[in-house]
Amino acid sequence: MLRLGGASAQNVGVELKTFPYPTYTDDVFVIIIQTQLPFIIMLSFIVTAPVICRDVVLEKEKKLKATMCFLRSLLALKLINLND
Repeated sequence: MLRLGGASAQNVGVELKTFPYPTYTDDVFVIIIQTQLPFIIMLSFIVTAPVICRDVVLEKEKKLKATMCFLRSLLALKLINLND
């Protein structure tokens, strides 16, 4: 660049300016979300976990999985007999 402009390295000046950016604004919504969102997520897990546990225990007590497997096998046998 110095070669093309013909100036020597001693004649080069440097000028610094601050980067133009808007002033900081205090956003109340962001502050509320930062404080409340973790609490809301924690509450959602607190509500869903007991429901899932209750359903699993109910399924174990009534042996619904074994019953569903038995009914599924009966349905498969009926479908096989219909195809013959």
